[in-house]
Amino acid sequence: MDERGRRLLFLLLFAVAFFQTGVHASQAFINYPAWRFISAESFPAYHQDMAPRAGRWGLLPRLVELLLGVAVLRFRPALLRRGPILFALVLALVALISTIAIQRPIHIQLESLGNRPELLARLQETNWLRLLPEWTRAALYLWMASLLTLVTPHVIREGRS
Repeated sequence: MDERGRRLLFLLLFAVAFFQTGVHASQAFINYPAWRFISAESFPAYHQDMAPRAGRWGLLPRLVELLLGVAVLRFRPALLRRGPILFALVLALVALISTIAIQRPIHIQLESLGNRPELLARLQETNWLRLLPEWTRAALYLWMASLLTLVTPHVIREGRS
């Protein structure tokens, strides 16, 4: 794969990662705080209806991001080092593990028991275990993208990276 293709692959990874970050930010700061206004009786039905969409728009992009990240590790742009890409992938994996091990079990309880205040509080408190790695990962991708946009083409040709 030529350098242009490698940069386009990274651009696709960048776009998917930032889409994924936006989905979780929206969930954390728009949806979760408003859930307390939904009645306890209607919340399980609401959550059952919402959960499949959350999977499609939250989980699927995360899996695509991880696959693209592995591809970028294999076909990385000349200016990017493996370490930051690998660290960003580890952070994405930490966020995914947090979702599966911590947030998803709380969502299962919310779906069966309703939006009890203690469950909503626990969801919002533990959500930082997912958000902090995501934001750090997003910052890494932004830094890497800046390297690709701020360096002039002659620097690449002459090997001065």
